[in-house]
Amino acid sequence: MATGISRVLNLRHLRAFVEVAHQGNFTRAADKLAISQPALTITIHQLEDLIGVELFKRTTRKVSLAPDGEEFLPTAERLIEDFENAILSVHASARRRSGVVDIAVLPSIAVRLLPRAIESFRQSTPAIKVNLRDDNARGVHRQVRRSEADFGISNQWQDHAELEFTPLFRDRVGAVLLPNHPLAASSSPLPWHKLKEYPFAGMSQDTGVSVLLNTTEGLPESVYSPDYEVLTMAALAGILEAGLAVTALPELAVPRLSESPLVFRELTNPVVERQVYIITRKNQPLSRSAQTIRELLATTLADPRALLDGNVAKAG
Repeated sequence: MATGISRVLNLRHLRAFVEVAHQGNFTRAADKLAISQPALTITIHQLEDLIGVELFKRTTRKVSLAPDGEEFLPTAERLIEDFENAILSVHASARRRSGVVDIAVLPSIAVRLLPRAIESFRQSTPAIKVNLRDDNARGVHRQVRRSEADFGISNQWQDHAELEFTPLFRDRVGAVLLPNHPLAASSSPLPWHKLKEYPFAGMSQDTGVSVLLNTTEGLPESVYSPDYEVLTMAALAGILEAGLAVTALPELAVPRLSESPLVFRELTNPVVERQVYIITRKNQPLSRSAQTIRELLATTLADPRALLDGNVAKAG
């Protein structure tokens, strides 16, 4: 049964408390919450009056948590997260009933493979609408964990206990070069150590490619500490097109340039491959529509190179 306090206290009070605790400053917290500082101050005073304890120590320079505030913070954060997850769960349930399937997917796979894969079975599933939600590896994991997507297609960014990873295909990593680059002349596999002679462009730590390369031993130091670091494939393509650096990517992740195709040359010593998975939440059955699309994609993408469109040239 709800108490008098719980009938008056609401999510607005909890969000205000958590944001002030995180920011350590009322002005920054008010900006984050998009409210005025006086309104935020009143909300915190209301919360403290409702529960009968002081949550913050206030000085002219700083706001810090009082002992009762430190004890209350994890509970407040959990309550907010539980509320948000409950809303997401309701949306997910409604989505499952509607015949809409949301797939969180790496941009390279969303562009290179999924349109052709979906087209191959679209006529047999006319009642199912598929939405592609492209994101980096961390974002794909987050979308699946939060039930924002029915399932994901990505490499493994981190090991999450609540996620299940079903192997889909492997994607060989190679050097990506302009056609006139000295290393593009041969078609034979290229030893990794040859890359250390040239500036290297790498992906940011938010990406699965970065995790893959940084956890592989025996690569040139320039791979671990690149001369250029970017978040998006568009930015990487710009660096490559300008001739500023070389890079190493899974074959399916190679960006496509408008003028001339980039050259992909397999790297060896060591051989590095990206394992791509279908990612689902454990103990959360897929809807009938999502399960249908998952099974069709698992079959269609078993040989992804059959769907490639030839925009990446092989060395030699």
